[in-house]
Amino acid sequence: MREFFSENGKIIVKLMLNQFGAAVMGLMITMAASSSDNLMLFASIFASIFYVALLYSVVWEKGGQDRIKVDGGRAAYKPFKGLVMSLIANIPNFVLAILIAVGRYFGSTDGPFGYEWAGNIYAISNAIGRMWNGMYLGLIQTYIPFNPIAHFLDILPALFVCGVGYYIGLRNVRILSIFELKKPKKDTENKN
Repeated sequence: MREFFSENGKIIVKLMLNQFGAAVMGLMITMAASSSDNLMLFASIFASIFYVALLYSVVWEKGGQDRIKVDGGRAAYKPFKGLVMSLIANIPNFVLAILIAVGRYFGSTDGPFGYEWAGNIYAISNAIGRMWNGMYLGLIQTYIPFNPIAHFLDILPALFVCGVGYYIGLRNVRILSIFELKKPKKDTENKN
């Protein structure tokens, strides 16, 4: 495990910093667009796409670097490495989602328990979770504003994009290759 962190620690930190940056951007544009629900939803979708594009570029590049090592026989073929890096980078999201769910279940006054401490945990962790996942704020507010499961769903795009992005980087496949300019073929036969 220590070897995994020494090899991939920088990428994991990059994934977490990208989430922080995307969350700040998402909060800023979502708050600016909060006058209209549709505008707020559009801003959140934009911030979410920006976030997953950042994640994709980081893990695709790491997959490409690892591909060179695998082809040279210096590293083992590990196609799920991107998913594992994303799971580690999303540990704060998992902790927040668990705290939100537990706090909501045990602290809800209309539920079977209604503990005050749990309600406090829910309020604090929900506020932190919404800030930490600010790029999804408009989506959460529009579709599932009071459902604690939303914070578990916030994690899925990052896991999917990192898993797939690393794998296709390891396979040297480019998603956006259809937009690249093609060099014209030179006609070597007509040079005589």
